[in-house]
Amino acid sequence: MDVVQESSTFPSITKDAKVLLDMLLVKVNSVVITARAMNMHSELIELKRFVVRKRDATLSHEVAEMLKLACYDAERVIDKYEIWSLQNQLLPSSTSSKVRGLIFSGRLNPFAYRNRMCLEIRKLIKKLDKIGEKIELVGLDFTDNNIAQPRFASTHTTRFTYYSLVVGRDSTDNDIAQASFASIHTPVSLPCSGVVGRDIDRDTVIEALLKSGNEATLFVYPIVGVEGIGKTTLAKLVYNDPRIVSQFQLRLWVRVSRVFNVEEVLEQIVNSVREDLLCEKLDMNELKNLVHETFYGKNYLIVFDDVWNEDPMKWDELKKLLMVGACGSKILVTTRKKEVASIMGTVPAYCLKGLLREDSLTLFLNMAFELDQEVLYPQLVDIAQMIARNCEGNPLFLMIVGSSLRNKTKRREWNIVKNHSGWNSNQNDEISSALRVSYEQLSSNLKVCLAYCSIFPKGCVIEIDKLIQLWVAEGLISKSNESEDLEHVAIQHFRELLSRSFFQDVEEYRSVYTSICTMHDLVHDLALSAAGVEFCTVNSHIQNISDEVRHVAFSDYDLSGKELPTSLVSNQALRTISFSIDGLGPTSTMFVENCIARFMQLRVLNISDSCFGELPSSVGELKYLRYLDVSSNGSIKELPDSINKLLGLQTLRVSHCPQLEGLPKDIGNLISLRHLYITTKQACFPDKTIGCLSSLRSLCIHSCNNLVSLSEGLQHLTSLRTLAIIGCPRLTFFPSAMKHLTALENLLIIDCKELTLLEWQDIEGLRMLRSLVIGGLPELESKDVHCFGSLQMLVLAGLPGLVTLPRWLEGASATLQYLRVERCLNFAALPKWLENLTALEKLEISKCRKSFSLPEGMSCLTNLKVLKIDN
Repeated sequence: MDVVQESSTFPSITKDAKVLLDMLLVKVNSVVITARAMNMHSELIELKRFVVRKRDATLSHEVAEMLKLACYDAERVIDKYEIWSLQNQLLPSSTSSKVRGLIFSGRLNPFAYRNRMCLEIRKLIKKLDKIGEKIELVGLDFTDNNIAQPRFASTHTTRFTYYSLVVGRDSTDNDIAQASFASIHTPVSLPCSGVVGRDIDRDTVIEALLKSGNEATLFVYPIVGVEGIGKTTLAKLVYNDPRIVSQFQLRLWVRVSRVFNVEEVLEQIVNSVREDLLCEKLDMNELKNLVHETFYGKNYLIVFDDVWNEDPMKWDELKKLLMVGACGSKILVTTRKKEVASIMGTVPAYCLKGLLREDSLTLFLNMAFELDQEVLYPQLVDIAQMIARNCEGNPLFLMIVGSSLRNKTKRREWNIVKNHSGWNSNQNDEISSALRVSYEQLSSNLKVCLAYCSIFPKGCVIEIDKLIQLWVAEGLISKSNESEDLEHVAIQHFRELLSRSFFQDVEEYRSVYTSICTMHDLVHDLALSAAGVEFCTVNSHIQNISDEVRHVAFSDYDLSGKELPTSLVSNQALRTISFSIDGLGPTSTMFVENCIARFMQLRVLNISDSCFGELPSSVGELKYLRYLDVSSNGSIKELPDSINKLLGLQTLRVSHCPQLEGLPKDIGNLISLRHLYITTKQACFPDKTIGCLSSLRSLCIHSCNNLVSLSEGLQHLTSLRTLAIIGCPRLTFFPSAMKHLTALENLLIIDCKELTLLEWQDIEGLRMLRSLVIGGLPELESKDVHCFGSLQMLVLAGLPGLVTLPRWLEGASATLQYLRVERCLNFAALPKWLENLTALEKLEISKCRKSFSLPEGMSCLTNLKVLKIDN
């Protein structure tokens, strides 16, 4: 995205008056609370007169602009009050005069501050009065004891059968405890039962792959089709078909990025077959050798998914490296470009067409209703036929539009979709009619969250926990009551968008320790249009950047220099700076200093993959900063003390910084910090560093090669929901303080080769775990204990000593829903007592070399929906 042009037929969130009004109502509500807290009685009365509902009327462009400006003003009031409150909260406990001086220099006294806030709120009230004059509004009574909270979020809970993002909690629970490492129990390979109308296509492709014989040349078969037609889905059907599984010794799936990089493709291939969990970075020669070793003399199938490369020289380079397998090896390619198919294919491409009308209706109804429930609503099936016809056989459109009607059983609701003006929109518009109609069915809060996803590059893999944290940091999430976690609301939003197929390809704990998803290119185009001019990707070709831009992602911009783009430097309202391409970050400290000096309103600063040696101390002046990512910097040795001034910081990512000596001494001043990802050279964490961060919800300790012990200060992290300890080879034991982590629900222990988990099941703090991931340990102690009565997800990976399932797992027989065992080379048997795991819904065993038979009692697992065993 260079510069987004506003569409006259598709209003972005910055031009959509309804979205803006919904956003403003939430912010005004927060200002009301601020006014009451500061005893601003006259201002409170004025604010109470503002309304929380509007009549269904078309609001003009002029009103939309007024609403947008009022949103900014309200947000400034909220932010200033939040910072002032945090300063007052920290003041009594801050004992360091140096830190007190850093934080509170120039701080206004309460009376002067109150007067200044009064002026800010009065300016806002004047704007609200003007808005009230422009649109017809209905008042709602505010009382001092119970101010109405207009929820900028849908409380609707979908019945669509997706698993809870928060392991072990039903989506309707109000007391959901949050895991920042979000997990959705969705299999990596698409269940074939969910695919409609592709049996003939599947059999045709399989016949071509099996019939082609054992040619000496590498056989490459392309599948070509338009966006959303189901090329990847068809390839998955072929890839998982028993006829293919039995034919090839080795099968690999490679998702190809838009920029075709041979080294990255080789890296994907190598990492998919390596047995170690945390794969070290290899150079090109090492990759070539391992690829040769992997394929030499073997009959293999590789799927290259979503290829865009039109450079035959790059393909020839890769193909030569792959031509070491046995005769009969095959490559299946999916692409939307006929030019790619002609370059890569050794036979004519298979052109995938849309679904037949009957299959289209079946898929649409599958998405709109629970199993077989459509027979209860014959009047809706008639409407469904007309809607499905508008989707023109495109499975993506059918899924998105169909899921937008799920749980809606009133004829009027279906007619709104059928008769939507979006179906008659200009066919030359970049956004398809089906996506336009489905987008309009979203609530305002979901539209805003979807639009924000445009900041990610098209086709990239999105880390779910990072997305959740960004939504919260940008202020896109609001809650209906004070006891509710913002992350909880954000996860509900993600789940809702996922259920409507705006996200896809969810993989749980990919590479064991993180969960990811993707966004279809067409949906990304939709997000771009919804984002409008406030979002911009800056590259070397861009000339003019709108002064309305609030969120910037740098792409291939020349970062070796010190200058910012000329048209950006005067934009003092910028909220986000991010580097959107993996491996591309700022190379100059001066560049970062310029960003900090120019953009004092930043909420998000993502300067990961950088190579500067020092983070400027001026970062402490970004008082509104909520998200800071300095990860994957191989040079930085310390963080400046001034970082302790960032009282509103919620997320700090400094993982994969191998030279980092440690955290600043007074890091405990970050009283808002909820998520910390860290790599340091320390042998132990001082009790007064991490242990002082009492607001932490998630803590990830990653690749700390010198770490011998965890801090006893962990006992103070009573709100901690997720603890991940990854790649700490010298860590030998858990501290006794673990027993105090009574809120802990998600524990990940990966590649800690000296860690002995003796007696670990007796740690009180672990008894309420919902999800547990254990990988890369020398052995796993097993005792006949039944301490995990709440466990719902277990992943065991890279455990050479694991022969069968640990006996303590039987203690979770009534709760365990998802079990995965992978890369456990000596795993040889499933125990007879597996039949007692009656809640089990998915069982996956992969890359475990020894063969075994399933126990006789498998028929007792009546809830089992997915059984996946490979290798």
